[in-house]
Amino acid sequence: MATDDRKARAKAHLLEGKLDLAVEELQGALAELPEDTEDAELWLALGTAYLALGRTDDAVRALRAAVEANDGDVDARLALGRALARAGRPDDAAFQLLQASRLAPTDARVAAELGLVFYEKRLYEKAASWLTKAVDGDRTDGRAAYALGLAHEGRRDIGAAIGAYREALRREPEHVDARKTLADALASIGELEAALAELAEVSRREPTNERAAKNREVLVHALGEMRARRLLGKDERAVSLSALVQEGALSPKGRLVPTRPGTQVLRYAAPLAELWVTLGPDARVEELLLVLPDPARAADEDDDVFRVTVIAESGAPRTVDYATAVTLTFLREALGCPLTAASELYARLLATQAPVEWGGATAAFTSVPRPDRPSEQRHGVLVRQRTSH
Repeated sequence: MATDDRKARAKAHLLEGKLDLAVEELQGALAELPEDTEDAELWLALGTAYLALGRTDDAVRALRAAVEANDGDVDARLALGRALARAGRPDDAAFQLLQASRLAPTDARVAAELGLVFYEKRLYEKAASWLTKAVDGDRTDGRAAYALGLAHEGRRDIGAAIGAYREALRREPEHVDARKTLADALASIGELEAALAELAEVSRREPTNERAAKNREVLVHALGEMRARRLLGKDERAVSLSALVQEGALSPKGRLVPTRPGTQVLRYAAPLAELWVTLGPDARVEELLLVLPDPARAADEDDDVFRVTVIAESGAPRTVDYATAVTLTFLREALGCPLTAASELYARLLATQAPVEWGGATAAFTSVPRPDRPSEQRHGVLVRQRTSH
């Protein structure tokens, strides 16, 4: 009876947030148990209270006792996994959580904790797999969706990360960290207008958030610079004065037959590269296509034209071949983005062979008929405004 009274008082203290008093009652209740008697529920409650108090080592010991008292208790293994993760023991945490997953394969809580542990271990593929299970298993958990976004960023899938952050905000609109991280992700792929909208929402919800206000100022400036630099939306003169044309010695070669009414297509050419420029009815650039007539030869040639350097995996700068240099220069000027962003976009294009988006525009590999021999195909990179038809 005394033990039952202590349990009741401990429960009341826990509900009131009086954790120290709850710990005293739980310790007393455990001490009053008959010899050789274990109470998994008491150990679980004590371990949970310890964890809330930040007494991590005590929490691990109590929760391990709960598991030993009832090794089929999913809640006990879940809590022990959390405590071990908090204690900086991710391998032990993963073991306990995997055991919990075997006991309850569809428990979204366990999947979420496993995802977080694997994320801390920088095993981003595993983290994304478990967090996807958590997100699918609990349609209300914004925390798991946010963590999934971080895991996708870790595995360098920025598109999936953005989708996960947006799902987190759909579930929990007040999740400011998810909104700020979404803004950073959008800015990283050049979606500056969308990033600004997210930061504006952060400032609306947190008017005193100075960092969000400062980031908005930076993005407004960057957006202005991007619009000023990019060839999309400019006129024929801007194209003719670009570094791509001037440094690449691309000479005007007249006009090609347009594929859309009301447009005109300008052609510039050098021995290893061609630039096709589609002007809309307002004589503004709608599309830019970089064509390499002989891709193999362009890849074999050293770049002594654009003098582009990139950072190798070792961290040292290195020069690139002509094909890479002209493509990076093309992406940089067409989109108005920094060379680092152009390099990232090109890497994504090569890795996925799928269109990528940056700053309201789309870049994609494409094939077009050769102007003088329509039966032959030429291959290149096409950049166009996302809204153009």
